[in-house]
Amino acid sequence: MKKKILIIIPSLDVGGGAEKIAASLTNRLSEKFKIYILTFYKSKNIYPYKGVYITLKQNLKTWQKLFLPFKIYKKIKSIAPDIIISFMDYTSIITFFTKFIFQIKVPLIVCSHTNPIIAYRNKLWYLKFFIKLVYPLKWINKIVTVSLGTQYMFEKIFKIKHNKIKTIYNGININEIQKLKNEKVSDYNNIFYNNDVIKFITIGSLRKVKGHDSLINSYLSVKNHLPNSKLIIIGDGPLRKELEQLIEKLALKDDVLLMGLRKNPYKYMAKSDIFVLSSKYEGFPNVLLEALACGLPIISTDCETGPREILDHGKYGLLVDENNFDDLINNMLLLAKNQDLMKKYSILSLERAEYFDFNHVSGKWIKFLETQFK
Repeated sequence: MKKKILIIIPSLDVGGGAEKIAASLTNRLSEKFKIYILTFYKSKNIYPYKGVYITLKQNLKTWQKLFLPFKIYKKIKSIAPDIIISFMDYTSIITFFTKFIFQIKVPLIVCSHTNPIIAYRNKLWYLKFFIKLVYPLKWINKIVTVSLGTQYMFEKIFKIKHNKIKTIYNGININEIQKLKNEKVSDYNNIFYNNDVIKFITIGSLRKVKGHDSLINSYLSVKNHLPNSKLIIIGDGPLRKELEQLIEKLALKDDVLLMGLRKNPYKYMAKSDIFVLSSKYEGFPNVLLEALACGLPIISTDCETGPREILDHGKYGLLVDENNFDDLINNMLLLAKNQDLMKKYSILSLERAEYFDFNHVSGKWIKFLETQFK
């Protein structure tokens, strides 16, 4: 009989990195284990998954969150899983308290997908406090981090023992991306099918952490040197209006495209020339893996965790200081003006993408989980 694994995550809504990884993981893990997915909130547009999907249909009101441990406990009791995996620190804290309050003996593996020092610096400061308080305790059996940089933080700052932490990188479905990137683009044909236009592209939610304002300001200088260029931004979020105003102010309305969310972003990536990541911090940016798979030369901010490991300290793409606009501008111009260099990094991107193929990554997950049953 297959061992039962319960995955707990706030939602499976399309748009989230952790949600996509969790859903993708179920597709491979279901070959070896019986999978259950429990979400707090009912998802409207969910990533493809395999397993039994259960939702608590939780309301976002603060006072109702107090009942989450009781609801989770009922589901755990009815499922009787052999292992629980929680995705995202918020979920992991609540799952920990559920396990502690009801003295649940099932092993708990928590997955952290961000840089906790920066991500929980202000509004979510309490998560950093709880991580330091509860993650070292015996009720949490293992911690899976998505980068060695994050693992280092857990060990050095949160004082968690090395043997309690396992780093497993996120993966991508290269075959699926290869198929989707070849689809035709039906809008902005005058840009995406025009070889004379140099196309910089970035993908990410429109939030301060993604640094789109810095990228747009930097692009203004790039545009002065490369009048035949465009900046394409795919994604949506709370800063859209603010970014639209910035674009208007800089007179870049015809040159910066805020394209919103796209069901298939890969076809736009594959028809662009250079991918730029301007984030102020990341845990492990999946979008860089997708850019690699699309064969795009990459420029990325060298934020504290993620990009440096993905690009192997600059071997597979250009890393720039996150606070140095001139560094970003110079590297955008360097690549755009050097076709040989662009071709070199394009080849290197495809080579590096193979390392993050999901079959390889999910194999590590299976091997890791099998050791937890012993």
